[in-house]
Amino acid sequence: MAVISLCLSMSAGLLSVLCVLSVCSACYISNCPIGGKRALQDFPARQCMSCGPDDRGRCFGPSICCGEGMGCLMGSPETLHCLEEDFLPSPCEVGGKVCGYEGRCAAPGVCCDSDGCSLDQSCAYTDGDGTTAGHQDLLLKLLHLTNHAHPYRPHQ
Repeated sequence: MAVISLCLSMSAGLLSVLCVLSVCSACYISNCPIGGKRALQDFPARQCMSCGPDDRGRCFGPSICCGEGMGCLMGSPETLHCLEEDFLPSPCEVGGKVCGYEGRCAAPGVCCDSDGCSLDQSCAYTDGDGTTAGHQDLLLKLLHLTNHAHPYRPHQ
């Protein structure tokens, strides 16, 4: 009889521990930041590292460097500096308007996240009167034209 009551109390204790563990949110060894999960709140947000020619751009990912007036460089020697960002203990934030899925406007008409870049109309810069800036609008239209094949183009 004592053995059965001992087993029931151990089962109840084990069940209680499992319930508490399922409710708690914890970081696991593979993804815990140094100092625990609350340690990230201690670091103020910092701007991502500068990159590109004359450091005019910002790192958007390990091999992506974008800046106003230079566009985006991907996988080029100018982006090697961005690899260092992965080894810094605190996260960084890039400026720009939110676009796409977890992306930011990196250049006129270009939305980037840490994995890549895509064309995005919401990133087209506007003049004070609300119209899209002339040369930037032309560049965006040219980029769209290069992405679409002309339907009446004769085969060579």
